[in-house]
Amino acid sequence: MFHIDFGFILGRDPKIMAPPMKLNRQMVEAMGGYDSEHFQRFKVFTYTAFLALRRSANLFLNLFSLMVDTNIPDIALEPDKTVKKVQEKFMLHLNDEQAVQHIQGLIDDSVNAFMPTLMEYGHKVAQALRK
Repeated sequence: MFHIDFGFILGRDPKIMAPPMKLNRQMVEAMGGYDSEHFQRFKVFTYTAFLALRRSANLFLNLFSLMVDTNIPDIALEPDKTVKKVQEKFMLHLNDEQAVQHIQGLIDDSVNAFMPTLMEYGHKVAQALRK
């Protein structure tokens, strides 16, 4: 399952040191672990989806260009930078192989990110103290 969070894509995340992708160890464990067949398939699906979206990058960039003058909150914050931010996320300066390697790095960085783990631990402690 994929969820595209445009606020996150445009750089708006309320958490400090947010990971590049919303993918944590618990999600990986739910797929059977880092070396599992399910997680490997997830990564292939992620690469395939990203490459398919990149092939339509001009469509997305034109769409965001048209939305710059709307009152969509995530776009209205920095309308002059919106299209550039989306363009940067597509990594159009990379070939497909390099783009897949970049996404692999984002996956690894997200799974191994320290702050989400610390935040989850803090949340569990807070919940335990409420009881």
